[in-house]
Amino acid sequence: METSEQIPETAPVAGGEPDVSLDQWQALEGLWRSILALEANIESARLSANAVRGDMEAAFRQSLAVEEKLHASQADVSQWTQAKNRIHYALPKVREFVHRATWVLAAVERKRLEEIVRTHVEPRVPLPDADRVREEMEHLQKARQVLLGQGNSVQNEGRSLVAETNRILGNLRRGAADNARKKKERDSRRR
Repeated sequence: METSEQIPETAPVAGGEPDVSLDQWQALEGLWRSILALEANIESARLSANAVRGDMEAAFRQSLAVEEKLHASQADVSQWTQAKNRIHYALPKVREFVHRATWVLAAVERKRLEEIVRTHVEPRVPLPDADRVREEMEHLQKARQVLLGQGNSVQNEGRSLVAETNRILGNLRRGAADNARKKKERDSRRR
């Protein structure tokens, strides 16, 4: 005999607290997987940003040889100095991202949510205030998305600044070498 009774979406459990519906469990699991994926991407972005930071610091510390200083045009030197200054002002943003990304897994709210996932969500143990937990997970997810966006932004800016500085330095060195060659030719004609 078939029954026409439907099972309620949430059923009370012992103690009077409502059980969490299958949809709620799946939503919590999905949010947590999304957070873990974002954190993996943040770690990857942190490693890349740290490499970009090293490239930026190297480009900022580059100096000209005596011959290059002597024969480079003032305009080229000025352009190169400006490019190095842009790196100098962008470096703190890269360092901040690397620092924040380093501590992502150590955040108190993240550890608390991880504990809830381990003790309630994965084993499907009744979870009081599941809606609040979901809101907290959504907040953490959004914070991770913002951090990842910041990381991608500072990486792109850093790479762009390093490429621009290296391009300008290459032009400066070629110009200085051309000026040195021309001066040498003029001096040899005068003799």
